[in-house]
Amino acid sequence: MAAAVTLFAALPVPTAGAAPNAATLYREAMATTKAWRVHYVSTSNVAHVPFFESGNAGPASGTQTILIGKGATLDSALLIVIGDLTYVKGNERAMEDLTGLSPTEAATATGHWVLFSSNNPTFSQVVVGVRSRDVAQEIALQGPLTLGPSRELYGYRVDALRGTQKLQGATQMKAVLYVRASGRHDLVEEDTVDTQGKVNGAEHIVFSKWGEPVKPRAPQASITLGSVNAT
Repeated sequence: MAAAVTLFAALPVPTAGAAPNAATLYREAMATTKAWRVHYVSTSNVAHVPFFESGNAGPASGTQTILIGKGATLDSALLIVIGDLTYVKGNERAMEDLTGLSPTEAATATGHWVLFSSNNPTFSQVVVGVRSRDVAQEIALQGPLTLGPSRELYGYRVDALRGTQKLQGATQMKAVLYVRASGRHDLVEEDTVDTQGKVNGAEHIVFSKWGEPVKPRAPQASITLGSVNAT
């Protein structure tokens, strides 16, 4: 806990009344995201494939619920990351798609926790988005960055950071990242927009519960993939 408090205190706090600068604001928001804890709910729809993701992210640990597709093509999974250990449990389709298990192995693993190393490159796409630094990577904007008009959002005064983003399976598109305008620059929302600046629904993420503890418990895994360090 002492280490967490020290880390929190070290995060940049902007000077009151300072005029916002797009590059500085973005840098401070990313630093906060990587080092702190946050709850998020993300929805997207690319190539008519609905995607839902919700979780609690911390610097070393996190939990996540994933729903991809619908009906017979639905991937449904739960993820828990605790340091070097990642646990995943899902339906047969998710176990096959996310972990690379064969259809027979996926059928056997369905409904059971599967364990692997968070640092195993074979499963890097499974872990993406679960921890704080993964969240920061997923919402990262590409430049040039500009500031849009400030507004009220979920009861907060926010500044709008405009840039571009490349979603998997989609072309580069414009995106807006809303950041608290005062105090610590926490993320509030991110949206992809069309050429007129209107929300297009390709991606929508809402951030909340900044700083709340993220302390997932390790489940009992029935299958282990690859080498893991359980220390």
